[in-house]
Amino acid sequence: MSSQKTRARPLSPEERRSAILDAVVPLLIDHGAAVTTAEMAEAAGIAEGTIFRVFPDKASLLHAAVERTLDPSPVDEELSAIDPALPLADRLEAAANVLAGQFEGMTALIGMLRSIPHDDHSHAEMHRTAKLSMSTVIDSLARLMEPDRDRLSVEPSQAALLMRGLVFINVNPMLTTSGRMSSTQLVDLLLNGITKEAR
Repeated sequence: MSSQKTRARPLSPEERRSAILDAVVPLLIDHGAAVTTAEMAEAAGIAEGTIFRVFPDKASLLHAAVERTLDPSPVDEELSAIDPALPLADRLEAAANVLAGQFEGMTALIGMLRSIPHDDHSHAEMHRTAKLSMSTVIDSLARLMEPDRDRLSVEPSQAALLMRGLVFINVNPMLTTSGRMSSTQLVDLLLNGITKEAR
């Protein structure tokens, strides 16, 4: 009996777009906007022309890559998967590691935007996505802190906002001049403050 090879189902335009971004985003984080479309295509395992059947030009691909790093869905899923039965410090340390990964990519790619053209529509869309991302992260962190609400001196949403800011500052090389704290150190600072007397 002869075996007949079955051809893989062709990807839909949205699936192809997502696959290209999956391959290109890490490349851009490591090397910036100087990466060529030929290098992007090689990373994605496709012909260079395929990129331009999905994205009209390199600038639109770069904008899509930034929006991918701003997408709150993967971060929300990771934060929601943290075991609520863990001690508060352990939950927040796990959350800090998740946020650090997102913010590192965001910092690298948002800085790249200065070197590429953008119009008012793309700028407005980026701003909308960034606001949604921040709101989603704050809500997720607040839920993570909710079981210990009685231990907090502020509302969980306020504590979440402060934690997000600390993590962002900690991973941003433009804002951190004295060395990066570990997630353990950052959570200790959040929970116990900067004075020895608080411990």
